[in-house]
Amino acid sequence: MMFPTPCRLTGSRYTFESKEIRQQKYGQDVFIHGLIRDETFSVAPDGAVLVCTIEIDKDHPVYEGYPFDCRFALTFKLVPRGIEIKFKYENTGRQNTPFGYGLHPFWKILGKRHRTFIQVPCEYVLALAELIPTGEITPVAQTDLDLRSFKSLADVSVDNVFWGRNPDGEQAMEFRDRGLKLTLQSSEEFSFMIAYTPAGEPFACMENLTCAPDAPNLYAKAKKELSGLRVVLPGQSVEGWVKYTLTDL
Repeated sequence: MMFPTPCRLTGSRYTFESKEIRQQKYGQDVFIHGLIRDETFSVAPDGAVLVCTIEIDKDHPVYEGYPFDCRFALTFKLVPRGIEIKFKYENTGRQNTPFGYGLHPFWKILGKRHRTFIQVPCEYVLALAELIPTGEITPVAQTDLDLRSFKSLADVSVDNVFWGRNPDGEQAMEFRDRGLKLTLQSSEEFSFMIAYTPAGEPFACMENLTCAPDAPNLYAKAKKELSGLRVVLPGQSVEGWVKYTLTDL
């Protein structure tokens, strides 16, 4: 769970509404994957539903690198042949807050690599420098990064951020040796997708993000739409969901 800055953050710092933020915890800079992935949540189980909540205020360790009062809740629900994860972010303070969230699951390759296929329904890829967006985009059409139709992992080696989601497209993996299909559905808040398919590894990552990596710095450079960063006003909230399901091919 990557919050409040999914993936990488240039120099572990950014400026938000004239406020200089150094993303750190316990005096150490945090460059990647946000600040909550190793924090304790309050957990409330209820049958097939699990509600996990973290409250951030001036007494919480995360406040050092994210000095904003907020409440972040994740609801995990078992569904037929899958799981649904909902988030709700609430600004509980008196100032505007920057918000970003992403999930970073690793999907085990079932069967042979060349018989495993992925699809990413996005029109553009973000230009990257050392895996950090530069603020430029490139159409995927007629490139090796065009994953709008299924491609075998034997022909794909990527670590890229995709944008320009086609609402009628499908983000999915097919394990054709096993006759299984993994579909990743999400609400419109998740407008960015990452595909990471390292050669020789027994996994592939298909990730959903509400914003781009380095979103606060892109936002500060007037790349607001491309950043995907949400500015949440006091008393307001943001909600969304992802759902992972397995079906037979």
